[in-house]
Amino acid sequence: MRQERVIVVSPRKSGTHLVQKLMTALGYGIYGEPVPPESGRAAVSLRERLELAERFLHPDEFAALDVREDTKEFIRRTDRLLIQLGWIWQTRLAARNLSNVDLIRPEIDFELRMSEDAWTRPFWQTAPRLCWIFHSLDIWRMDQKFLNEWTTRQAPAMVLNHRDPRDALVSMANFFSGKSGITFRRFPESAVFGPILANLPDMESRITYMLTDPTIPLLHDYEAAVSWYHHPQVCKVAFEELAGPEGGGSRARQLAAVERVAGWAGTDADPEAVVGELFDRRSFTFHKGRIGAWREVFTARHSALFDARFGHLTDMFGYA
Repeated sequence: MRQERVIVVSPRKSGTHLVQKLMTALGYGIYGEPVPPESGRAAVSLRERLELAERFLHPDEFAALDVREDTKEFIRRTDRLLIQLGWIWQTRLAARNLSNVDLIRPEIDFELRMSEDAWTRPFWQTAPRLCWIFHSLDIWRMDQKFLNEWTTRQAPAMVLNHRDPRDALVSMANFFSGKSGITFRRFPESAVFGPILANLPDMESRITYMLTDPTIPLLHDYEAAVSWYHHPQVCKVAFEELAGPEGGGSRARQLAAVERVAGWAGTDADPEAVVGELFDRRSFTFHKGRIGAWREVFTARHSALFDARFGHLTDMFGYA
Protein backbone atom coordinates (compact mmCIF):
# COMPACT_ATOMS: atom_id res chain seq x y z
CA MET A 1 0.00 0.00 0.00
CA ARG A 2 1.31 3.43 -0.91
CA GLN A 3 2.52 5.53 2.00
CA GLU A 4 0.87 8.97 1.84
CA ARG A 5 3.64 10.58 3.91
CA VAL A 6 7.38 9.98 4.07
CA ILE A 7 10.07 11.41 6.36
CA VAL A 8 13.65 11.40 5.08
CA VAL A 9 16.63 12.04 7.34
CA SER A 10 19.63 13.10 5.26
CA PRO A 11 22.71 14.53 7.05
CA ARG A 12 24.20 17.68 5.57
CA LYS A 13 26.04 17.17 2.29
CA SER A 14 25.13 13.49 2.07
CA GLY A 15 23.47 13.92 -1.31
CA THR A 16 20.16 15.32 -0.14
CA HIS A 17 19.42 16.59 -3.66
CA LEU A 18 19.59 13.00 -4.95
CA VAL A 19 17.09 11.62 -2.47
CA GLN A 20 14.88 14.66 -3.11
CA LYS A 21 14.91 13.91 -6.85
CA LEU A 22 14.06 10.30 -6.06
CA MET A 23 11.09 11.18 -3.86
CA THR A 24 9.85 13.70 -6.43
CA ALA A 25 10.05 11.02 -9.13
CA LEU A 26 8.03 8.73 -6.84
CA GLY A 27 5.23 11.32 -6.81
CA TYR A 28 5.81 13.22 -3.56
CA GLY A 29 5.90 16.92 -2.94
CA ILE A 30 8.84 18.14 -0.83
CA TYR A 31 8.99 20.05 2.43
CA GLY A 32 12.12 20.72 4.47
CA GLU A 33 15.82 21.30 3.88
CA PRO A 34 16.23 21.23 0.08
CA VAL A 35 14.80 23.77 -2.33
CA PRO A 36 12.35 21.64 -4.36
CA PRO A 37 12.04 21.87 -8.14
CA GLU A 38 8.71 23.02 -9.51
CA SER A 39 7.69 19.38 -9.95
CA GLY A 40 8.46 18.79 -6.28
CA ARG A 41 6.16 21.39 -4.81
CA ALA A 42 3.27 20.12 -2.74
CA ALA A 43 0.14 19.57 -4.83
CA VAL A 44 -2.79 19.91 -2.44
CA SER A 45 -6.30 19.98 -3.89
CA LEU A 46 -8.96 22.51 -2.87
CA ARG A 47 -10.86 19.78 -1.03
CA GLU A 48 -7.72 18.71 0.85
CA ARG A 49 -6.94 22.33 1.71
CA LEU A 50 -10.45 22.72 3.09
CA GLU A 51 -10.03 19.60 5.23
CA LEU A 52 -6.68 20.85 6.57
CA ALA A 53 -8.16 24.25 7.34
CA GLU A 54 -11.07 22.68 9.25
CA ARG A 55 -8.68 20.51 11.26
CA PHE A 56 -5.98 23.01 12.09
CA LEU A 57 -7.35 26.56 11.93
CA HIS A 58 -9.15 28.39 14.71
CA PRO A 59 -12.93 28.19 14.07
CA ASP A 60 -13.08 31.95 13.40
CA GLU A 61 -10.27 31.69 10.83
CA PHE A 62 -11.97 28.76 9.17
CA ALA A 63 -15.33 30.57 9.04
CA ALA A 64 -13.66 33.47 7.20
CA LEU A 65 -12.51 31.23 4.35
CA ASP A 66 -14.65 31.03 1.23
CA VAL A 67 -13.23 28.89 -1.54
CA ARG A 68 -16.05 29.77 -3.96
CA GLU A 69 -16.21 33.54 -3.36
CA ASP A 70 -12.44 34.16 -3.59
CA THR A 71 -10.50 31.08 -4.63
CA LYS A 72 -7.23 33.00 -5.02
CA GLU A 73 -7.37 34.30 -1.43
CA PHE A 74 -8.39 30.85 -0.21
CA ILE A 75 -5.29 29.35 -1.81
CA ARG A 76 -3.07 32.13 -0.41
CA ARG A 77 -4.33 31.60 3.11
CA THR A 78 -4.13 27.81 2.95
CA ASP A 79 -0.61 28.10 1.52
CA ARG A 80 0.18 30.03 4.68
CA LEU A 81 -1.50 27.30 6.71
CA LEU A 82 0.81 24.71 5.11
CA ILE A 83 3.82 26.82 6.12
CA GLN A 84 2.58 27.09 9.70
CA LEU A 85 1.98 23.34 9.83
CA GLY A 86 5.55 22.88 8.65
CA TRP A 87 6.78 25.04 11.52
CA ILE A 88 4.69 23.07 14.01
CA TRP A 89 6.13 19.77 12.85
CA GLN A 90 9.70 21.06 12.78
CA THR A 91 9.22 21.70 16.46
CA ARG A 92 7.39 18.49 17.29
CA LEU A 93 9.98 16.37 15.45
CA ALA A 94 12.85 18.32 17.06
CA ALA A 95 14.40 19.07 13.68
CA ARG A 96 17.35 21.35 13.16
CA ASN A 97 16.29 24.93 12.58
CA LEU A 98 14.79 25.45 9.12
CA SER A 99 13.87 28.76 7.51
CA ASN A 100 15.11 30.71 10.53
CA VAL A 101 12.17 29.53 12.60
CA ASP A 102 12.30 30.05 16.35
CA LEU A 103 11.83 26.48 17.50
CA ILE A 104 10.87 27.54 21.00
CA ARG A 105 7.90 29.77 20.11
CA PRO A 106 7.32 29.69 16.33
CA GLU A 107 3.62 30.41 16.87
CA ILE A 108 4.35 34.05 17.72
CA ASP A 109 4.93 34.66 14.00
CA PHE A 110 1.79 32.86 12.85
CA GLU A 111 -0.39 34.99 10.60
CA LEU A 112 -3.32 32.62 10.95
CA ARG A 113 -4.74 31.58 14.31
CA MET A 114 -4.56 27.84 14.81
CA SER A 115 -7.04 25.58 16.60
CA GLU A 116 -6.39 24.68 20.22
CA ASP A 117 -5.37 21.13 19.28
CA ALA A 118 -3.21 22.04 16.25
CA TRP A 119 -0.07 21.17 18.22
CA THR A 120 -1.34 17.76 19.31
CA ARG A 121 -3.07 16.37 16.22
CA PRO A 122 -1.47 13.25 14.67
CA PHE A 123 0.94 13.36 11.76
CA TRP A 124 -1.41 11.36 9.53
CA GLN A 125 -3.73 14.38 9.44
CA THR A 126 -1.12 16.53 7.65
CA ALA A 127 -1.12 17.07 3.88
CA PRO A 128 -0.97 13.85 1.81
CA ARG A 129 1.61 12.90 -0.84
CA LEU A 130 4.31 14.86 0.98
CA CYS A 131 7.90 13.94 1.77
CA TRP A 132 9.47 15.79 4.71
CA ILE A 133 13.28 16.02 4.47
CA PHE A 134 15.41 16.95 7.49
CA HIS A 135 19.17 16.88 8.14
CA SER A 136 18.71 15.56 11.66
CA LEU A 137 16.01 14.79 14.21
CA ASP A 138 16.60 14.71 17.96
CA ILE A 139 15.12 11.44 19.19
CA TRP A 140 15.11 12.51 22.84
CA ARG A 141 13.31 15.79 22.20
CA MET A 142 10.89 14.41 19.61
CA ASP A 143 7.15 14.45 20.35
CA GLN A 144 6.37 11.08 21.95
CA LYS A 145 2.89 11.13 20.42
CA PHE A 146 4.52 11.02 17.01
CA LEU A 147 6.75 8.10 18.02
CA ASN A 148 3.70 6.22 19.29
CA GLU A 149 1.86 6.91 16.03
CA TRP A 150 4.86 5.78 13.96
CA THR A 151 5.17 2.60 15.99
CA THR A 152 1.50 1.61 16.01
CA ARG A 153 0.48 2.71 12.49
CA GLN A 154 3.78 1.79 10.77
CA ALA A 155 3.54 5.22 9.16
CA PRO A 156 4.89 7.55 7.96
CA ALA A 157 7.53 5.68 6.00
CA MET A 158 10.99 6.60 7.32
CA VAL A 159 14.07 6.74 5.09
CA LEU A 160 17.68 7.45 6.05
CA ASN A 161 20.04 8.71 3.36
CA HIS A 162 23.76 8.67 4.21
CA ARG A 163 27.20 9.12 2.64
CA ASP A 164 30.85 8.53 3.50
CA PRO A 165 31.36 11.25 6.16
CA ARG A 166 34.75 12.11 4.61
CA ASP A 167 33.12 12.99 1.30
CA ALA A 168 30.38 14.86 3.16
CA LEU A 169 33.01 16.95 4.95
CA VAL A 170 34.78 17.86 1.69
CA SER A 171 31.44 18.79 0.13
CA MET A 172 30.61 20.89 3.19
CA ALA A 173 33.94 22.72 2.92
CA ASN A 174 33.17 23.60 -0.69
CA PHE A 175 29.62 24.65 0.12
CA PHE A 176 30.41 26.82 3.15
CA SER A 177 33.27 28.57 1.33
CA GLY A 178 31.14 29.30 -1.73
CA LYS A 179 33.09 27.00 -4.04
CA SER A 180 29.92 25.33 -5.29
CA GLY A 181 29.13 28.38 -7.38
CA ILE A 182 26.28 29.79 -5.27
CA THR A 183 25.83 32.39 -2.59
CA PHE A 184 23.47 31.27 0.14
CA ARG A 185 21.98 32.92 3.20
CA ARG A 186 21.05 30.68 6.07
CA PHE A 187 22.09 31.20 9.63
CA PRO A 188 24.41 30.39 11.29
CA GLU A 189 26.14 28.88 8.24
CA SER A 190 26.38 31.99 6.07
CA ALA A 191 27.07 34.31 9.02
CA VAL A 192 29.79 32.23 10.68
CA PHE A 193 31.26 29.36 8.67
CA GLY A 194 30.99 30.99 5.24
CA PRO A 195 33.25 33.97 6.01
CA ILE A 196 35.72 31.81 7.96
CA LEU A 197 36.20 29.24 5.21
CA ALA A 198 36.15 31.78 2.37
CA ASN A 199 38.99 33.62 4.14
CA LEU A 200 41.26 30.56 4.21
CA PRO A 201 43.76 30.31 1.33
CA ASP A 202 43.23 26.76 0.07
CA MET A 203 41.34 23.50 0.42
CA GLU A 204 43.96 21.97 2.69
CA SER A 205 43.54 24.72 5.27
CA ARG A 206 39.73 24.58 4.98
CA ILE A 207 39.62 20.86 5.69
CA THR A 208 42.06 21.28 8.57
CA TYR A 209 39.83 23.96 10.04
CA MET A 210 36.67 21.86 9.67
CA LEU A 211 38.37 18.97 11.43
CA THR A 212 39.29 21.13 14.40
CA ASP A 213 36.24 23.39 14.92
CA PRO A 214 33.92 21.49 17.31
CA THR A 215 30.83 23.38 16.11
CA ILE A 216 30.98 22.11 12.51
CA PRO A 217 27.64 20.30 12.12
CA LEU A 218 28.88 17.12 10.43
CA LEU A 219 29.40 15.20 13.68
CA HIS A 220 26.00 16.18 15.09
CA ASP A 221 24.09 15.17 11.95
CA TYR A 222 25.72 11.77 11.65
CA GLU A 223 25.61 10.90 15.33
CA ALA A 224 21.90 11.80 15.37
CA ALA A 225 21.43 9.39 12.45
CA VAL A 226 23.07 6.32 14.05
CA SER A 227 19.85 5.14 15.71
CA TRP A 228 17.87 5.52 12.48
CA TYR A 229 20.58 3.53 10.66
CA HIS A 230 20.08 0.54 12.94
CA HIS A 231 16.28 0.72 13.23
CA PRO A 232 14.38 -2.03 11.38
CA GLN A 233 11.51 0.33 10.60
CA VAL A 234 13.78 2.66 8.60
CA CYS A 235 14.77 2.17 4.96
CA LYS A 236 18.46 2.87 4.40
CA VAL A 237 19.88 4.28 1.16
CA ALA A 238 23.34 5.68 0.40
CA PHE A 239 24.67 8.46 -1.80
CA GLU A 240 27.10 5.88 -3.19
CA GLU A 241 24.09 3.91 -4.46
CA LEU A 242 22.01 6.81 -5.79
CA ALA A 243 24.93 8.59 -7.53
CA GLY A 244 25.13 5.87 -10.17
CA PRO A 245 27.73 5.83 -12.97
CA GLU A 246 27.83 9.64 -13.24
CA GLY A 247 29.00 9.90 -9.65
CA GLY A 248 31.44 7.00 -9.78
CA GLY A 249 29.03 4.22 -8.80
CA SER A 250 27.20 1.54 -10.73
CA ARG A 251 23.86 1.45 -12.48
CA ALA A 252 23.03 -1.90 -10.88
CA ARG A 253 23.35 -0.49 -7.33
CA GLN A 254 21.43 2.63 -8.39
CA LEU A 255 18.53 0.56 -9.74
CA ALA A 256 18.49 -1.64 -6.64
CA ALA A 257 18.41 1.42 -4.35
CA VAL A 258 15.55 3.04 -6.27
CA GLU A 259 13.60 -0.22 -6.22
CA ARG A 260 14.19 -0.58 -2.45
CA VAL A 261 12.99 2.94 -1.58
CA ALA A 262 10.05 2.75 -3.99
CA GLY A 263 8.98 -0.53 -2.42
CA TRP A 264 9.33 0.90 1.07
CA ALA A 265 7.08 3.81 0.12
CA GLY A 266 4.61 1.42 -1.48
CA THR A 267 4.82 2.94 -4.96
CA ASP A 268 4.84 1.05 -8.24
CA ALA A 269 7.38 3.30 -9.97
CA ASP A 270 9.58 1.80 -12.67
CA PRO A 271 13.22 2.05 -11.44
CA GLU A 272 14.48 2.24 -15.03
CA ALA A 273 12.37 5.34 -15.61
CA VAL A 274 13.48 6.97 -12.34
CA VAL A 275 17.27 6.61 -12.37
CA GLY A 276 17.78 8.87 -15.36
CA GLU A 277 16.33 11.79 -13.40
CA LEU A 278 18.46 11.52 -10.26
CA PHE A 279 21.90 12.98 -11.00
CA ASP A 280 21.09 16.65 -11.54
CA ARG A 281 24.07 18.99 -11.91
CA ARG A 282 21.69 21.97 -11.79
CA SER A 283 20.90 21.31 -8.13
CA PHE A 284 21.30 24.33 -5.86
CA THR A 285 23.92 22.59 -3.70
CA PHE A 286 25.68 20.56 -6.42
CA HIS A 287 29.48 20.77 -6.69
CA LYS A 288 31.04 17.59 -8.10
CA GLY A 289 29.00 14.78 -6.58
CA ARG A 290 31.67 12.12 -6.82
CA ILE A 291 32.23 9.04 -4.69
CA GLY A 292 35.59 9.02 -2.90
CA ALA A 293 36.50 12.66 -3.64
CA TRP A 294 38.06 12.91 -0.18
CA ARG A 295 41.00 10.78 -1.38
CA GLU A 296 42.06 13.59 -3.73
CA VAL A 297 42.31 16.27 -1.05
CA PHE A 298 42.93 14.62 2.33
CA THR A 299 46.51 14.75 3.56
CA ALA A 300 47.96 12.23 6.01
CA ARG A 301 47.29 14.77 8.79
CA HIS A 302 43.67 15.12 7.67
CA SER A 303 43.18 11.36 7.79
CA ALA A 304 44.64 11.22 11.29
CA LEU A 305 42.45 14.13 12.48
CA PHE A 306 39.37 12.61 10.91
CA ASP A 307 39.98 9.18 12.44
CA ALA A 308 40.50 10.72 15.86
CA ARG A 309 37.29 12.73 15.74
CA PHE A 310 34.97 10.97 13.31
CA GLY A 311 36.45 7.49 12.92
CA HIS A 312 33.61 5.84 14.81
CA LEU A 313 31.18 7.16 12.19
CA THR A 314 32.98 5.55 9.27
CA ASP A 315 32.77 2.29 11.23
CA MET A 316 29.09 2.66 12.15
CA PHE A 317 27.95 3.53 8.62
CA GLY A 318 30.12 0.90 6.91
CA TYR A 319 32.77 3.15 5.36
CA ALA A 320 35.85 2.00 7.31
